Amino acid sequence: MQARGGAPCVLFLQGPPSGFARALGAELRRRGCRVLRVNLCAGDRIFWPGPEVRSYRGSLAAWQGWLDRLMAAEGVTDLLYFGDQQPYHRAARPLAEARGIRILAYEYGYLRPDWIVAEPGGQSAFSRLCTDPERLRAAAQGLADPDLTQRYPLDARREARGDVIYHLANYLLAPLYPRFRRDRVFNPVLEYLSYLPRHVRARRGAGEARDLAARLAAGGGPVFLALLQMQNDYQIRANSPYRDQRRYLAELTASFAAHAPPDAHLVVKLHPHDNGLTPWRRCLAGLRRQHGLAGRLHLLDGGRIEDWARRARGVITINSTAGLTALRCGCPVLARGVAIYDLPGLTHQAGLDRFWCAPEGPDPARLRDFLRVLAHHLHVRGGFYGGPGQAAAIGALADRIVAAAPLPPVFDPAPPRLARARALGVPMDA
Repeated sequence: MQARGGAPCVLFLQGPPSGFARALGAELRRRGCRVLRVNLCAGDRIFWPGPEVRSYRGSLAAWQGWLDRLMAAEGVTDLLYFGDQQPYHRAARPLAEARGIRILAYEYGYLRPDWIVAEPGGQSAFSRLCTDPERLRAAAQGLADPDLTQRYPLDARREARGDVIYHLANYLLAPLYPRFRRDRVFNPVLEYLSYLPRHVRARRGAGEARDLAARLAAGGGPVFLALLQMQNDYQIRANSPYRDQRRYLAELTASFAAHAPPDAHLVVKLHPHDNGLTPWRRCLAGLRRQHGLAGRLHLLDGGRIEDWARRARGVITINSTAGLTALRCGCPVLARGVAIYDLPGLTHQAGLDRFWCAPEGPDPARLRDFLRVLAHHLHVRGGFYGGPGQAAAIGALADRIVAAAPLPPVFDPAPPRLARARALGVPMDA
């Protein structure tokens, strides 16, 4: 598409709850691009005011028509958004594709902690990264192994402050954008209040994790680690067949009780930022009674994934990036949802029931190829919340956007994981 006036025109939709997107827009303007931003809610307005902003206050149903007219009138060449499964972004993707507009969806990285993933179109089910091991191997040739040592410190306080400001603004200032469709599962006031007792329990949870690890090591039986994710995460809501992870746990425990060795243990690890609104302890207690797993089914609220993955016989996840961390530790991984790393030679492919007795571990060469491609073609280094990490990420993303280079052949024309997503029952039209 030809931009109005010849210069690239970059349209930003929603970004992370920080000044990151606005700073990236300023850098792109410095490099000669025209920059537009659409604000959809009060939180957007707080983090990006200015003359380049358009506010949309209509309904989600009317959003596509309004956005299509804006793209045509302004000659948009590039579309950027944070979180490919946000309802407004899902609606924007096909419009941009039909107009030949380049799309860059960015998010917290598949690699952690100080990486940002930036893919054409979307992540997970909508990732266009190929699934052919031979093409991945060919693309990895000549690429250096990524240095995964943390380079930029994370500012957890700034991240938490931005998140609170953004979502409370949307809740308290809703009359400014009365038709905005919030994407939160929980009421934000209730959710933020729920974190207070969780922080109080954090130190106790770390101690309980150490005690559990010692008991299981003394017992000598195989240990399997099942990872829980955030209930309101779009990886669960839009890239998995589980709207509620209690169904995921019900499937795991039923299979474990029927097929795992009798001395095996299943440890269910809470997400570090779990808000405590789902009664996981009560859930596991019921499953323990139902399947006769007294002394074998445990809840873990603390500890490092790396430490547990190195001692576990296998790790089960829906699609958490922690699964990739476990693979890097050499631990067999079973993904129950749509995960970008769920590929033959990387993850267990023989089904849940066989995982307990014969888990398939990652092939080191295929994992090395995958990590090289992932770091070089899908990520930039840095973070969203200020400091040198934000500056590095902005520079790298601006380089990629301004270069406007054709996609490398490791990307497919259409997302190759969509068929699997549909077969799993992922709600593709949600």
